Amino acid sequence: MANLKKAVAVVSLAATAVLSPVILNSENVIIVGQAAFAKGHNANIMSEEQMHGKTYVVAKMEINAPPEKVFQILADYDHATKVFPQIKQCKLVTDKGATKMVKHEIAPAGVPGTYEYLLEIKESAPHALEWHRISGDFKQVDGFWKLEPTENGRATLVTYASYIDGGLFIPQMLIRRQAKIDMAGALSSLKSAAESGSSVQIAGRPGGHHVQ
Repeated sequence: MANLKKAVAVVSLAATAVLSPVILNSENVIIVGQAAFAKGHNANIMSEEQMHGKTYVVAKMEINAPPEKVFQILADYDHATKVFPQIKQCKLVTDKGATKMVKHEIAPAGVPGTYEYLLEIKESAPHALEWHRISGDFKQVDGFWKLEPTENGRATLVTYASYIDGGLFIPQMLIRRQAKIDMAGALSSLKSAAESGSSVQIAGRPGGHHVQ
């Protein structure tokens, strides 16, 4: 059953790669979908970077909200499904202060079925979150969010990096292609939530600060 699931994923990822073109500019920076026509820092600008011997997909976007608000949205794990459509379930399993165990169920765009894994997430509020896979689907799931203040703290340059090793049956080329599609959607969703003007508070954390 596991091998069948992986085979279906390979076929679906290949089909998605054909149907979802990207634009590569002269500096080998990939601009995905409609972001190719955006101006300034609002575009989903992506690249592939070598870190720790792995090829990460790295996406950047400027969001018109302070890092504190962006961080609180990202760290509100129990309400992640309300912000990110491709997350079907997200549950905080263990809370050890700055280190969390969070269970995810995701549905990649254009790929049938869902994938589940448990991540260990290390928070450095309000500037970064870093994670790696503990158990579940895929061989490795590593990544981070980095939040850098801009416009005197009124805005945030968001960096989103992801590395996924699907094992023997799913080629890295297809995984990275799918990641670029899903990460573009995640950044757009984060931008919409952070710029909505509503306040946010991390679920299950009494006394948490509301940020506008």
